[in-house]
Amino acid sequence: MLISSEEVKEYVIKTRLIHPDHEAVVEQLAGGVSCQVWKITCGETRLVLKQALAKLNVQAEWYSDVNRIVREVQAMKFLTQLLPENSLPQIVHEDPNEHLYVMTCAPEGAKTWKSVLMEGRFSVEVARQAGELLRMMHFNSRTAPLEQIKVFQDLSYFEQLRVDPFYVYLKRLYPQLQSEIDDLIWELTENSSCIVHGDFSPKNMLVDDNDRMILLDYEVAHWGNPVFDVAFLLTHLLLKGWGLKRERESYALIQAFMNEYQLETRHLLPHIGLLLLARLDGKSTVDYIKDELIDIIRSTAIAWIQSTSVENPLPVIEKALKGEPERE
Repeated sequence: MLISSEEVKEYVIKTRLIHPDHEAVVEQLAGGVSCQVWKITCGETRLVLKQALAKLNVQAEWYSDVNRIVREVQAMKFLTQLLPENSLPQIVHEDPNEHLYVMTCAPEGAKTWKSVLMEGRFSVEVARQAGELLRMMHFNSRTAPLEQIKVFQDLSYFEQLRVDPFYVYLKRLYPQLQSEIDDLIWELTENSSCIVHGDFSPKNMLVDDNDRMILLDYEVAHWGNPVFDVAFLLTHLLLKGWGLKRERESYALIQAFMNEYQLETRHLLPHIGLLLLARLDGKSTVDYIKDELIDIIRSTAIAWIQSTSVENPLPVIEKALKGEPERE
């Protein structure tokens, strides 16, 4: 494990990614819980090195196989064929023995969509682009040859990083929801139709000065059910709306995203409810939902988990964002 900027610098020199005689600046980037991420700047060369952690940086005991870094490289190479140019980084070096890879760096000044939202800027254009990218990923991958998708049919990393810490963990906390959660797990693991990103969150979307988006972090990519990605993003947008008291703007983003995405996802509302509950009580919780809002969202989440007959979740979401989320 590379634990200091000097070690990272030595590594990129040893692997000839930068010249030893050239001055390089190495800085650790914040924000991730599953990897260490370093930015290397050497003249006009700007790179990012990412190395997987065995124990994730959260308070709870949460481990995952570091070989998932290989899956991430495989996913990025595969999706380069399906997504527009410059919408994801390019791999420039991979080292499975050290559980790391090096990729191109985003344009200077690019910010995560999460940080942009937390600053109070709710751009409908960014939400539209998120819908477009996800639609292309899900739709275009459906017709990929079997030999290309076979590697993604192993759900180990998805189970370690999503199913167990979110869905299974909540079954222990909410035994009254066990049957509903079991059904949702079955949908995710047995009803597969496309490549699923698995971490389709604003923290993994970089936005430049022109609101153009670059999508990051593919270590949970798998052949699965597209409902997970849609629910995962909408969960984050809902939480930002409630937490920042920007409910109307949040709903505008959700509408723009769904209008662009357009593909069918069954049982979307129960999966959103589960993921909302997981961000309050699971292994990876948000820190900007406070006080009585926690109980309000928790009640809404439980009601949504049980709402298996709702075909169009948007009116329900709009109602929840207009006032207090509806109680169980």
